[in-house]
Amino acid sequence: MASQPSFPPETFPTQPEADDLRSGYYGPSRRPPSDFANQLRDWIDVVIRGRWWILAATLVIAIPVAAYAILSPNVYESAARLTVEPTGSSQMAESITTGGPAFVPRSPISDELYILNHDKNLALSAADDLLDRAETAEAGEYPVLRTPNGDLLSREALANRIRGSISIAQDGEDVNAVRVTASSYVPAEAALIANAYADAYVDRTQNSSRASVAASRTYLQAQADSVAQELAAREEATREFMEQENAVRLDEESANLVQQLQASTLERDQARVEIGMLTASIAQLDRDIEGLERDTRGQLSSNASRERQLAEEEILNLRTQLAAQQRYPNPDQARIDAIQADIDRQQTIIDRTSNQVADEAIATGGTDPTAAFARLSALKTQRTEANVQLQGFRSRITQLNRNIAAAQADLERLPGQSVELARRIRDRETTERLAASLDQKLQEARVAESAELGYAEVISEAGVPGGHVAPDRPRMIILGLLLGLGLGVMLAIGRDQFDQRLRRPDDIRERGYPLLGVIPSVDALVEKDFAGQDTVEIDGWKLDTRLTTLLAPTAQASEAYRGLRTSVQFSRPDAMVRRIVVTSASPGEGKSTVASNLAIVMAQAGRKTLLIDGDLRRSRVHRLFGVSRSPGLTDYVSSQGGGAPARNLTVADNIDVLPAGSVVPNPSEHLGSRSLREFLDGLNEIYDVVIIDAPPIMAATDPILLATQADATIVVTRAGQTKDFELDYVMGELGSVGAHVIGVVLNRFDIQKEYGYRYQYAYRYGNNYSYGSAESQTA
Repeated sequence: MASQPSFPPETFPTQPEADDLRSGYYGPSRRPPSDFANQLRDWIDVVIRGRWWILAATLVIAIPVAAYAILSPNVYESAARLTVEPTGSSQMAESITTGGPAFVPRSPISDELYILNHDKNLALSAADDLLDRAETAEAGEYPVLRTPNGDLLSREALANRIRGSISIAQDGEDVNAVRVTASSYVPAEAALIANAYADAYVDRTQNSSRASVAASRTYLQAQADSVAQELAAREEATREFMEQENAVRLDEESANLVQQLQASTLERDQARVEIGMLTASIAQLDRDIEGLERDTRGQLSSNASRERQLAEEEILNLRTQLAAQQRYPNPDQARIDAIQADIDRQQTIIDRTSNQVADEAIATGGTDPTAAFARLSALKTQRTEANVQLQGFRSRITQLNRNIAAAQADLERLPGQSVELARRIRDRETTERLAASLDQKLQEARVAESAELGYAEVISEAGVPGGHVAPDRPRMIILGLLLGLGLGVMLAIGRDQFDQRLRRPDDIRERGYPLLGVIPSVDALVEKDFAGQDTVEIDGWKLDTRLTTLLAPTAQASEAYRGLRTSVQFSRPDAMVRRIVVTSASPGEGKSTVASNLAIVMAQAGRKTLLIDGDLRRSRVHRLFGVSRSPGLTDYVSSQGGGAPARNLTVADNIDVLPAGSVVPNPSEHLGSRSLREFLDGLNEIYDVVIIDAPPIMAATDPILLATQADATIVVTRAGQTKDFELDYVMGELGSVGAHVIGVVLNRFDIQKEYGYRYQYAYRYGNNYSYGSAESQTA
């Protein structure tokens, strides 16, 4: 008994009648149970089948990535570290005021990070510093300073390049420290940019800290100069009056009145000085607030921002009212409590809208403006407190003016000479004391300004980096390989999932069609045994090298044809299969080769066999066996009788070949004629088996006519070429005319390609158990 063809276990051919015997293993879908091992093998097979896709995708992605990684210039980073202590810069400012608030901007570390990231003046200041250094630098020393032509960059262009290379971050959690990092293609240049930017920030904090003190010092200097000139003039006027009037001194009453006037006038003048200092500080705060509002104008455009701004303005008004209430001799506590409650409500609105504004900004891809709003709110609060103090000094001046007017009225009642002398002495001494007070405050302001070093300090300068931080070439190459590999696997899986071609025996079983046999590809056999030739001459017959059952009976493909013969013999146990039609869906699927080899193995089994070439359009059987096409089938049908023009093959026993015959213009009429039916009926007395090679069904209707006159019809599909919908169409057409389709043959199946790592076992299995093998002879 012929052995079965050698396939992996799940690909053994089955017959419709044998399904019940195998259903316990395969189930209705004729597939093994789906478990992890089978699924894993399926995925591995998919990967192996698509290995060239995977390799191509990997190379397409990995090669450019590797080239980019190798050719990309090294990027160096260097960082300068600063401490930020914004709360330590106010003490000296407070010392030169009358106990009022300091007007130097105070901000937490988040505010400073906001300034470092968004203040464009920092980059401009750093650019100015670098351009100053460019005068002593060599032409190629710092590329960041120059254009590709070697010319120095403009201030704005250099500032833009600096901003693009700088990154700011807090240097650790819960610490008031900032890290300024610069990146460049030149190591020394990275350190240069980082240090220049850090120095620009330190200078900014120093200028910011000195802003209010400088405003006060400027005002005091102008007042001191003016008072000094006034004092000199009054001293000269007093001396001249005393010489002219022979006045020596004042009496006791006049002296007391002059002393009272001097005290009140001096206090009033000092209050005016304080008002001037406060006015200068408020002007500086106004400029800071205006600049910050200009920077945050985009964030202030939302409804939440406007609501927050209105709440801030209302708080300012309420705090002014509260300060006014508290200055009364008998303040109304109920009114004070009501104002404080209103302030608390407005503060709640500010807190709520601040979070809302931050969420809106982040949702639109912007930065969190909370820090900027907090800074803006602090500045406005300082301005409000300064305005409250300003109102207090103005009220005090009003009261002092009343006291001065009363003392002046009393002084007017004295004798004329005493009054004039008292007035002149009073003016001189008042101006003298005011000048002394201004000189003292001016000295304090100068000391405060010179001592104000800012609230940021560089604790670690950026050094020249010893190694680059980018590109990370090994990582980029590995990621490129992984990305390409992943893309290739996705392409392989997608190709397998969307591929409509029938590749494996399971593809046919899954569509519900019986699988008669799987014929392996003989390309390797032809290349090895026949040097790739299409034909070989044996005993005067020029035979096609794909007739493996005749030329290589021990080959694996020959075993597969013997398995196909067995499947055909047992396909219809209720009838004798004597007339077989072999067809396919489309040309090129190997139906003629399958029909010829099937006829040979039938003859080798001792059954008298006739192979008829029924493909009258593109006949091939005569070429396979090296005979002429005519006379043949059409010649006999046209002659209406006569002896059958079959050719007996001396190279094989029990097989005759009937070629297609002469070319005719109407093949369908010949194949559907009564003469052909009578001829086929007459062959039953001569041959045990008649095999008809029919045309493809999708190319002609001829096989439909032949299938109605046959005991069995075999449909040949080619692995990797025939589409599933083509097979469905063929089976539907044959079923519509009642043809006895016994199953499907999967031809030219490449087991190595489709089953990957499992093909080796199947290949050895076929070699060890084929006819003529050494093992079979010794068994």
